[in-house]
Amino acid sequence: MSKMHPLEEMVIRLAAQMEPQASLAAQCSDERLTRWIEFHGLKGANIHITVARQAALSLLLKALICQIVSPGALPDPAPANEILAKVGEVCKYLGWGHLPASYLDSLALETGASIDMPTVAHLLTILQRESQDDVIGDVYATLIPQDARRTLGQFWTPVHIAELMTHWAIQKPNDRVLDPAFGSGVFLLTAIKRLLDLGQSSPTATQQVAGIELSPLAFEMGVVNVLLRYPQARPSLRLGDFLVPQRAPMSVLRESSVAYDIETFQPPLPGLEPSTPTAFPDLFDIIVCNPPYTRHHHLPEAYKAEWVKGVEQQFGLRLSRFSSLFAYFFVQAARMLKPSGRMAFITPAVVFEASYSRQVKAFIQRQLRLHAIITFDEALSVFEGVDTAACITLLEGPQAPRRDQVTLIHVSQWPGTQTLLDVLASDSAATYPWGSVHSVALTDLQPRRKWTVITREAGRFADDRFVPLGQLARVMRGIATGANDFFVLSDAEVEAWGLNPASLRPVLTKTREAPGYVFDRDDFERLGREGKKRWLLYLSGPLGTDTPEARYIRHGEQLGLHQRSLVQKRARWYEMERRDPAPIYFTYLSRKKSRFIYNRAGVLALNVFLYIYPDQRIVEDEIALKALLAILNSLVSKDALRRVGRTYGGDTIKLEPREMDQLPVLNPLALEEVVRNRLADLFDKLCAAKSDDVKEKIRQAIDETVAGVEMLRASSSRSDEP
Repeated sequence: MSKMHPLEEMVIRLAAQMEPQASLAAQCSDERLTRWIEFHGLKGANIHITVARQAALSLLLKALICQIVSPGALPDPAPANEILAKVGEVCKYLGWGHLPASYLDSLALETGASIDMPTVAHLLTILQRESQDDVIGDVYATLIPQDARRTLGQFWTPVHIAELMTHWAIQKPNDRVLDPAFGSGVFLLTAIKRLLDLGQSSPTATQQVAGIELSPLAFEMGVVNVLLRYPQARPSLRLGDFLVPQRAPMSVLRESSVAYDIETFQPPLPGLEPSTPTAFPDLFDIIVCNPPYTRHHHLPEAYKAEWVKGVEQQFGLRLSRFSSLFAYFFVQAARMLKPSGRMAFITPAVVFEASYSRQVKAFIQRQLRLHAIITFDEALSVFEGVDTAACITLLEGPQAPRRDQVTLIHVSQWPGTQTLLDVLASDSAATYPWGSVHSVALTDLQPRRKWTVITREAGRFADDRFVPLGQLARVMRGIATGANDFFVLSDAEVEAWGLNPASLRPVLTKTREAPGYVFDRDDFERLGREGKKRWLLYLSGPLGTDTPEARYIRHGEQLGLHQRSLVQKRARWYEMERRDPAPIYFTYLSRKKSRFIYNRAGVLALNVFLYIYPDQRIVEDEIALKALLAILNSLVSKDALRRVGRTYGGDTIKLEPREMDQLPVLNPLALEEVVRNRLADLFDKLCAAKSDDVKEKIRQAIDETVAGVEMLRASSSRSDEP
């Protein structure tokens, strides 16, 4: 077990003094606490512990700010009221205005918290020694549950990613840089370092960097991280909502080729008190951002509605109500960018694949210059705690030189910052051990296409051993009963009604009931032991008058089920669609871990699955069937699924059968026997694996095998050239 960091120890110790008061406030429904909880979207039984830890960290950060800027100014021990008063003076001195009081401050005051300043001085020494790392952000992520960071989208950016983005974006020593959601400050720090490397002096470089942060606690984390590295730094920092700026001067707006009119047209989020105006006097040369990973259902409806209205009025851009906070940040950043400036944004890859992103892509093509998109393998954990693939989008303002080609880079192994910068500078297409680089005509990136899918698949399916799945298999949707609770029964219900086994078929009803890559008889029996519904009423023809089945159907009619729209289309409302069990089922509505499942139990499945009936030559050859299952469950195929399907919020992919027909897959019948055997063996190991780590290693081996076939083909093609 790793040793606890001194900062974490201090937070936990100080929070223990605050927890009883936080618990009492929660029991009394204290309005201030209620607003803080709403602001962060906190949930669960231990909210008071989370809030107490936030309050303890906040007070410690304030004490650190005072110690860095004005050492010795606080008494020992320093009570909360004196820390709060002093940090207010320090922030005014630094030009950051007055920090509005939050519930965390109230909690520290009410509990009479105080801090031992010699301990703070010792902690400061430790943090300065470790200033190359984001220790504060790491401690926060350790102490505060991920659910308590999700609503505000608090996920930190790795330093090497921030270095890549700021290095590409910042080209001149006098560039002014904005991070609209600076969090723990990694972009602020890498931007200052880049400006220094370009020859700017330290005091001036820190003044050229600006940032906005919505969370008071994250604001303090960012401030401390910057001051640890650059004690004399004076960046322009604002606490507030980036999406609620003040009007910019018309002299600035006229510089742009677009008639921007930056207005305040929506209220702050709940729980955020009025603070320093977030407007800056000028547009920026550079904007770098990892916007909050906040999905649309975490945004207040009034907030979204006002923003959608304002954007439509200014740009004719009608944002979908399903848009994540990224879309709002992206448009707002574009409005604050100089016409010749550069933007570097981190986004979930699905942002450019989802149907709701079309308007954003159209906005990019109309108002900006798209330079490059960098995507990452899902197996490459670039962003800790983020459960979806990410990408980096590099753009320039509307007055930058027009480009006919866009560079698409896909990274499977991190090659180093300089390697990627060299590739971006050269714009040359090539395949590397760490990934691939392609150039795509700007005209090919239409808003209706899935840009990040194009990035990952460019050139991949040129091998003639890739064929549409429709050439290898017949695809059908699962059975739609029209009333699952009635037509699907548990063992107990079958026994209670005395139904004839000949009138029933084994069936899978939910994707979570088949959690692995194979579903066999043992799995089906497990459903029975768990009391799950697992029998589909499978009747045909007229029923007698006094059979158990007839009595059960009359029961359904008494419930009015025969009047439902779907069942009324049948010749007899209780007759199911006829299906043979499929060898393969696809969990096409799984939000995470969509899978192609080997149906060894011979069960039917409802319409949360797609039925896949492979070519008889594959069905009769179990090695070929398992090889196909391995191919279908590879990341290569998962990427291709996004190409042919429709992506919704998160990682949810929905495909209709005719869309699945178009899925490009490696034809197992066209593979060498040794490759088929290896893939079949890997699929068996994948089914038997007990841990996610082992499964991931097997998935990687499958991907390497599939990639090896591609590389072998490419090598063979090159050797045939004259």
